[in-house]
Amino acid sequence: MRQLRYLLLSLILIGFAGSSAMGQLSQTQYFMNFPQSNMLNPAFRPANKVTVGIPALSNIYLGINNNILSINDILRPMEGADSTITILHPDYPKSDRDAFLKGLGNTSYLTFNASVQLFQLGFTIDNDWYVDLTLSQKATGSAYLPGDLFTLAFEGNESFVGSTIDLSGFGFEAMQYMETALGISKNINEKLRIGGRVKLLFGGVGAAIDNRELLIDVNNDLSHTIHSDVILNVSGPFTFVTDADNMVESVEVWDDINPFDILINSDNSGLAFDLGAEYQLLHNLSVSASIVDLGFLGWKTDVFNLSATNDFIFDGFDVSDVIEGNREFDEVLDSFADSLLESFELMSGSSNFSMGMPTRLYIGAQYKPLNYLGLGLLSRSIINEGHFSQALSLSANLYAGDILSTSLTYTMANRSYNNLGFGVSLKMGPVQFYTIADQLPLSWVKFESIEDDISFPMPNRLDFINVRFGINLLFGKVKQKVNDKPMLLE
Repeated sequence: MRQLRYLLLSLILIGFAGSSAMGQLSQTQYFMNFPQSNMLNPAFRPANKVTVGIPALSNIYLGINNNILSINDILRPMEGADSTITILHPDYPKSDRDAFLKGLGNTSYLTFNASVQLFQLGFTIDNDWYVDLTLSQKATGSAYLPGDLFTLAFEGNESFVGSTIDLSGFGFEAMQYMETALGISKNINEKLRIGGRVKLLFGGVGAAIDNRELLIDVNNDLSHTIHSDVILNVSGPFTFVTDADNMVESVEVWDDINPFDILINSDNSGLAFDLGAEYQLLHNLSVSASIVDLGFLGWKTDVFNLSATNDFIFDGFDVSDVIEGNREFDEVLDSFADSLLESFELMSGSSNFSMGMPTRLYIGAQYKPLNYLGLGLLSRSIINEGHFSQALSLSANLYAGDILSTSLTYTMANRSYNNLGFGVSLKMGPVQFYTIADQLPLSWVKFESIEDDISFPMPNRLDFINVRFGINLLFGKVKQKVNDKPMLLE
């Protein structure tokens, strides 16, 4: 039960920090020559006539992105000892902790995205049309965190006494769902190609916070009074145990869960669209644009609505006491978890809810001074429920016929400007292997704990990680027309 309480608390804490799942796909794959590039622009087509994905191996993706953390910020070697301390340790340099807080800015975010493609089939018709059908399992979630929340937690209440912190812009969305997609693209003329994709979405587990008001008063006795008008919507295999006043006491996970009810649930359904175009402006210059995941996902089954429309007082989620060595972190978390969980009331009946999909906009251009070299510029914007995220990438792309394609990218994103990515696809006979990483770990740190006898290397930065790999089976070649730019060159 303790683990379930912390699970719910984690959802709520993240929920208080964001209202949209603003996930992002790999920047590096946009200009690469392999079938999965048309995930970012449905107008793109491969040069092969038929594409068959290896079930569960054709496309595996993991993305973890944030503009908050690097390992050097949260872990440091302890002076005079062969051990590593965290940012919560009393001996962590205060100047470094202050620099960390200052660098957060007004708003910080974290996102998580994962997907596995279970089925893929694509084929060309009459040398102009390309049709692809895919089936994928996906999961996504994100959080937005204001700088004042970190300052309150790390530096304590003193600087906020007598003031009110307004957190009304916070929210949360996380979901796991099945996606069935049908894409079609066609040459309109010798220079223009357009494409579209329709996606049927079937939700398994979802959670979202509807944050109408959330204020924190810091009282003179250093306690916190939270004024809340928040609704937590949940759909999944859970049961909320309540007391006589309908206030939540605990959360129970069903014992007899049918996996197919989670993986394939047609009652929780939604719809999304992709649209894209590519235009050959000059013989060696092409421009392209696309909009991806314009849609929503609705939740109808096993829905619970939890309401926190009250005021409650607790002694503060203040880790400064932990830093000073006066309290254990578990004690602080327990106190906050009890107060927060007990403030939610299970609403009578259940109301369906929906989540907007994070919509991505890509605008790209590629100049090819040589047949085997392409220089690319790509802008990616993510828009969802008032939140906006931007990234800009420069790339150098090398092509060796339909055998080899590589891409080296430099991306500015997440308030960082030193992100290097690399991707490669290799075709041997009908089998194509590809792998992509959007941030190469150029520096590493060694995590050591003498007390726990643990030692292992870790990348110094974990703020921008997108990894994709897979195996395709490719058959036949499309006959190229003049000015018809293929994804794979002859």
